[in-house]
Amino acid sequence: MKIKLLLVLVFLAHICHAQIEGTWNGEVDIQTMKLPVVLKIKKGPEGYTSQLNSPKQSKDDIPVDKTAFSNNELSFDIKKINASYKGVFKEDHFEGNLNQNGKILPLNLFRNHPVSKNTEAQYLNGKAINKEKIDDFLNYIAAKNQGIGSVSIFRNGVQEYHKDFGQSQLKNVTYDKDTQYQIGSISKMITAVMLMQLVENGKLKLNDKLSKYYPEIPNAQKITIQQMLNHTSGLGDYVGEPEDNWLFGKAVGDKAIIAEIKKLGVSFEPGKKTKYSNSAYFLLSRILEKLSGKPYNVILKENILEKAGMKHTFSVLDNPKNVFKSYKFTDGSWKEVADFDFHNCIGLGDITSTTEDMNTFIDALFNGKFIKKETLEMMTSNKEEKFFGTGIMKVPFYNIIAYGHGGDTAGSHSILNYEPTDKLSFAVTVNGENLAHNDLYVGILNQLYGRDYQYPSFDTKSDADLEKYAGEYETKEIPIPLTIFSKDGILYAQGKGQPEFPLENIEKNKYRFEQADIVMLFMPESKQMQLIQKGKTYLLNKK
Repeated sequence: MKIKLLLVLVFLAHICHAQIEGTWNGEVDIQTMKLPVVLKIKKGPEGYTSQLNSPKQSKDDIPVDKTAFSNNELSFDIKKINASYKGVFKEDHFEGNLNQNGKILPLNLFRNHPVSKNTEAQYLNGKAINKEKIDDFLNYIAAKNQGIGSVSIFRNGVQEYHKDFGQSQLKNVTYDKDTQYQIGSISKMITAVMLMQLVENGKLKLNDKLSKYYPEIPNAQKITIQQMLNHTSGLGDYVGEPEDNWLFGKAVGDKAIIAEIKKLGVSFEPGKKTKYSNSAYFLLSRILEKLSGKPYNVILKENILEKAGMKHTFSVLDNPKNVFKSYKFTDGSWKEVADFDFHNCIGLGDITSTTEDMNTFIDALFNGKFIKKETLEMMTSNKEEKFFGTGIMKVPFYNIIAYGHGGDTAGSHSILNYEPTDKLSFAVTVNGENLAHNDLYVGILNQLYGRDYQYPSFDTKSDADLEKYAGEYETKEIPIPLTIFSKDGILYAQGKGQPEFPLENIEKNKYRFEQADIVMLFMPESKQMQLIQKGKTYLLNKK
């Protein structure tokens, strides 16, 4: 019998016995950098086993829990990092996706490591910012109810881009261009700068012990000010998790917070490890107040805000009124969510600001308005401080390294960076999050630096949505009936007695399987489906 349609069973047949033992190499683009991946596969009497390694992240292999190869599809699961992979063998490599924590990352695996294309981001070098590209991305995010916030970009101290997005979707909310956002832990960077001003003035030493100011804190006689600044003190996190947090709703007072810090103790000896510590910065802000003899908001105003001309930045002690609340998209609309009483976070998470003021701050910082050049270099260039620095973090985007800090409250998220080569500062605030804020930042940076970037898709479908396509389809022209079904929100096709294959939605009622050049157009009303392959069209009827 002559079969006119090749379908997937024929497309895949010639490689179903591919030899997969050995070492496979690839790269995962996490859109801030490319991570090399090495997969080592062995075959034993009970099937395949494998180990995965990412040399940039660790020298140690990660054992793979399950490795399978069937019908030219390689799959593996790694519970330790909550990841799974599926890839189809194509000519000389596996083409597929790594799914980690719900995020889909393309990963192709080759026998010989392929030469990376476009692995580095290109500095602007004076080129104009493509405002339209950033606008389009943010408009897309707002239209899909994925985020509410503001973006500002400065170059050479001048704002070249600014956009607020999504605010119009908030009901019964009054705001203007000066409405501030909670900027969370970016407050820590500002506190660190003010402490370094005290160091320059001889009022504080980085090797001072915490016991000089708070002898009752566990291990205080060993912990230095610098270790508190760079998160190597071993102190815990009095703030805890956002859900039903003890710091919501009311000010608990310094006495209760210090009691909690003492109760938590230390998790390691100072200088031995790195662990983010809100407790350390709470104590640092109180040391700042003790040495200055003034409340935090007055120190902030005199030493930062007035020097830089920041008119829309405040501490919670100033009782600011024009501040956005935090929101979450639920049941078809943005609803306000609970957040901290920021009197419980003074000096480490209480500051409100605008993206323009945020950029004004960091531009002033890197241009010597607050501290000396050598002091700033010490805060950013200590080789032993691989990530956090002395109150200033390194923020990589591929080969481009910026310096700054992020900030998260229970419902608002911010980032502020300065990149010295282009003299570019970048501030984003989000007070309504649906798309994860880090993914939003990465999307904006890809537009800013002109990199190829695929917008995230939010048009997910449930199995119930796909049920109208499900069933067995047949035509006299093809001797093999085709079954359509869904699982986990993905539509699949399967020839009788053959492996299933996933279908990609490209238009309404239209799907494809690119590897076999197949397009399927479903007509649910007439219970039919058009199958198009290599220029030929077949009409299949649903049984």
